[in-house]
Amino acid sequence: MKKRLDDLIDVLSLSTDERSTHHALLSFAEQCGFDNFAYVNVRAGDTEAFSSYPQEWQDIYFANQYQTVDPVITFAKRLLKPFHWSAPLWWSSSPEERKFYAHARQFGIVSGLSMPIPTEFGRTAILTLASKLPDFRFDGAIDDIRAATATAMVHTRLKGADPLIMRRPDVSLSVREKECLGWAARGKSMSLIADILGIKKVTVRYYLDHARRKLEANTTSNAIYLATRRGLI
Repeated sequence: MKKRLDDLIDVLSLSTDERSTHHALLSFAEQCGFDNFAYVNVRAGDTEAFSSYPQEWQDIYFANQYQTVDPVITFAKRLLKPFHWSAPLWWSSSPEERKFYAHARQFGIVSGLSMPIPTEFGRTAILTLASKLPDFRFDGAIDDIRAATATAMVHTRLKGADPLIMRRPDVSLSVREKECLGWAARGKSMSLIADILGIKKVTVRYYLDHARRKLEANTTSNAIYLATRRGLI
């Protein structure tokens, strides 16, 4: 595993775009005996993903907001070191988690190896290799430092990726919600936004609060950041 991680780090250092990064990660996964890879960059209310999973599964994952119940993500954020996982280990878990694993199993995602690292502003980046086998474990020890370096390389390569490349939960904002967030992003107060749009201040607050809930943001500033990052405003 050390040699394969070293090779991955070398290849990623030469990657120039998302396509070459995708090829490097899929090749690495297959050489290690896994079927797919997945990279996620998460923080509460904001999840981005880049993977070789079937498109249908990616759509289902975000449509069902599985990122909020995925035990692999929860455990990765808590542990922050490489770990193996398998669906049978969670059979006694919550109904939501069992539903998630039953759905994932339909797409050949049954066990795997995840390598998380902490990143900027409280985010966690996780590189996962997934297998369709019930409890696949790579034969050999995982070098924590090399695993963290490889995940960091992937994170660096994809941090500035085209928003169309990185999958996110689908969020749709109304015209008014976009307008209010847009003016708030320009430093306008709710009173000024109300004057500009010809509506009441309480109505501006309603649109900002509604947009914040849709984006699962904690504050208006966080909602502005997420909306901007996703190209919504």
